Amino acid sequence: MKIVVAGGTGFIGKKIVRSLTGKDFTVFVLTRNIKKHKRLSTENIKLIDWNTVNPALLKDVKILIKLNGEKVDQFWTNSVKNKIFESRIETTKMLYDFCIKNEIIPQKLINASAVGIYALNSAKYNFSSDEKSQKGDTFLSKVCDANEQSTKIFNNFKNTNIIQLRIGVVLRKKIISLLSINLFLSLPIPGKKNNYFPWVHVDDIVGFIEYSIDNNLSGVFNLVGPELTTHQIFFKAILNNTKSFISWVIFLPDCITKLFFRSMSEMFLFGPKIEPLRTLRSGYNYKFSSLSDALSNLSE
Repeated sequence: MKIVVAGGTGFIGKKIVRSLTGKDFTVFVLTRNIKKHKRLSTENIKLIDWNTVNPALLKDVKILIKLNGEKVDQFWTNSVKNKIFESRIETTKMLYDFCIKNEIIPQKLINASAVGIYALNSAKYNFSSDEKSQKGDTFLSKVCDANEQSTKIFNNFKNTNIIQLRIGVVLRKKIISLLSINLFLSLPIPGKKNNYFPWVHVDDIVGFIEYSIDNNLSGVFNLVGPELTTHQIFFKAILNNTKSFISWVIFLPDCITKLFFRSMSEMFLFGPKIEPLRTLRSGYNYKFSSLSDALSNLSE
């Protein structure tokens, strides 16, 4: 089977591409800079430009995976916020146009969204959120909603299943190492200790995408670990994982977090109790269902 991946050169994208090619799929990675990423190219990984027009080469592509979009972990100037918002809509349109000019009729579109869609400006949560829950009212929630809404253009194709992956915070060795230093130095952490921290291991993102390809799925899926974890439990788990002699975690008061991080504070104060109900009901078996196991098996 042939698969097109938009955003296949990032941390998650590389993992997905390598795993898919290990299962004998031929993967076409859409990129603006083939020369920069040429080391990714193998017999089953083809780098192609967005301007490619080659229906013969792309014949029988059945799956589209859209992962790309301007990264959110940067300082939010008005210009950056506009790029974060517009990039997700623009790349959906670009992917649709790419399909039209290459005569691709996809069976499935797997779109990377995020659990930020449930975030509230008040940062007050006294309820659980599953795939049917109300959307939030923050900047990130609007970005996620616009991203998902933009994929409706693919309904112009007949019988294309659209899968929305609302992904939690992806655990990485690099990020956990930085947090470990902060905790070791007893630096205050922005966040609300009793709010929840929706994490997921990258192997479960890869695993669920492959599961989505192999099974008849459509609609929204919360891609977070099934073990519900508060901010306080999450950061204490990091201390335990690094065998730190410090047992406490200090959190910045909300007012200071908002003062220092401005509009970005929603990223730290966010934390409804997100439940992956449809993901579990789909029959998918998590590779890392507990936070301790996930922290002990990180990459990059």
